[in-house]
Amino acid sequence: MKVLNLKPTKGVSRENFIFRGIMELSIWDLGGQELYMERYFSEKKRELVFSEVLAAIFMVDSAAKEPKLKETFGKFLKYLFEFSPEVGKVYVLLNKTDLQESKEDDIYELLIKDLTDDLKSNISFTPVSVKEGSAQHRMIEILDYKIQQNTIALQRLGKIRYMLDQLKLTTLSDYFLFNQPDGLLIASTLGKFEHRPLQFLRFEIGSLDSNIYQIFSKIMELSNTSISPLELSTVIYESEHNYIFVKEVSNGSVLMVVTKEKTLGIFNAVMNDLNGEDFQNLKKYLSRDDF
Repeated sequence: MKVLNLKPTKGVSRENFIFRGIMELSIWDLGGQELYMERYFSEKKRELVFSEVLAAIFMVDSAAKEPKLKETFGKFLKYLFEFSPEVGKVYVLLNKTDLQESKEDDIYELLIKDLTDDLKSNISFTPVSVKEGSAQHRMIEILDYKIQQNTIALQRLGKIRYMLDQLKLTTLSDYFLFNQPDGLLIASTLGKFEHRPLQFLRFEIGSLDSNIYQIFSKIMELSNTSISPLELSTVIYESEHNYIFVKEVSNGSVLMVVTKEKTLGIFNAVMNDLNGEDFQNLKKYLSRDDF
């Protein structure tokens, strides 16, 4: 939804983001207009822009003729490897390949021309389409690769997987932990699998389409019973053979539990899990300040 309404970046847009709930990223989105390009490569700005880069992604409009594209790419590579020599691979995304006028092959030949063999081996070209979602998928692949290179991120992932396995022991259900901001899977008892990012309906009471909370509050008031909004943070669905529990954990993470059977015993076991010590340990771990 963000992409559909995306406007051209003006200058530098900076955003801190927790990817898959385990790795903190500082994302710099550099506007591609010529005015801004001159600033990035200027003597005053280039060290700031190109220092401490861990992942460099160069996006190209493959359906537009950019007279200075080769020159711009050359400067990009020069200053990137000068100020961030440990960056490793550079990822080039040839965008808008969904359009008939796309010339991704011609642009690839233009950008690769005259580069040394060593430099060529450090550049990965991928034809993509933001509109069709392949650009986003490629970005996720790149960031997942960075997680595999990051010791702290791998330790966090291993700890979370262990906690989910502990929850599974008592219910024999499968547990899936999603990162709410990007809708991506953090970990699960089934391992990693491909899926489209989830579009979350926030559990905030104000976002509910009905007046469930107001009605519930009135009932509790009439029965002289106290109620906290947090008690509505678990949503339960059912199919013919399964129960599905969805519960907020902390720090923008959401736990989904899918039972293998649809019995009262399994239902009660999962509910006990979601109110038990193992779940509280997971919640505390995900809410740590250094996470």
